[in-house]
Amino acid sequence: MIRKAPVLNRLSEYLLVMGIPGLLAISFIDSAAVPLAGGPDAIILLLSWKHPGLSFLVVLAATAGSTLGCLVLYSIGRKGGEKGLSRFNPDTVARIERKMQKNGFWAVMVAVLAPPPFPTKLFVLAAGVLQTGKVRFSAAVSTGRLIRYSFLGYLGARYGDRAAPILKDHYPEILIILLGCILLIILFRRLPSRKKATPPTDVAD
Repeated sequence: MIRKAPVLNRLSEYLLVMGIPGLLAISFIDSAAVPLAGGPDAIILLLSWKHPGLSFLVVLAATAGSTLGCLVLYSIGRKGGEKGLSRFNPDTVARIERKMQKNGFWAVMVAVLAPPPFPTKLFVLAAGVLQTGKVRFSAAVSTGRLIRYSFLGYLGARYGDRAAPILKDHYPEILIILLGCILLIILFRRLPSRKKATPPTDVAD
């Protein structure tokens, strides 16, 4: 275990030299339960800074790689993730499973938006264990990652080497804004269904 981190660090550095294809690989590996030094976030900032005209491709590559990586972890959950979940705090797992059962799409989407140390991989595993539909799961992951990585790509292209300090200093506020937007979307989506569910009142002649 002690020698593993330097090997992963060297792998991350090697993939970084490859540019966008390397970012796709890093995003895949990082999301498939093998964290790499810096992760895709730092590389998105760096590549968008160095190549602002390609920031859209940078974001797409990171989103695609992360979605595919999450699908690997999701598949592990479907085939026997109960054993993996048993290694974590039972209360935490129970809370996550309740959220997944109540609204799996939004729970996964928020999980992939949130920064460490949020237990994103627990949500991904739980989605597999609870047999969440693969298309629905993929849509939630890709939407959440696209929002997060698009923001990072914009920061890198717009602010260059100042992007990382800005992100570090203001990430909590940024996350609150993103989650607030998601909450508004959820509320607006539920309003029509509530109106339909409300029975019409009888009007006296």
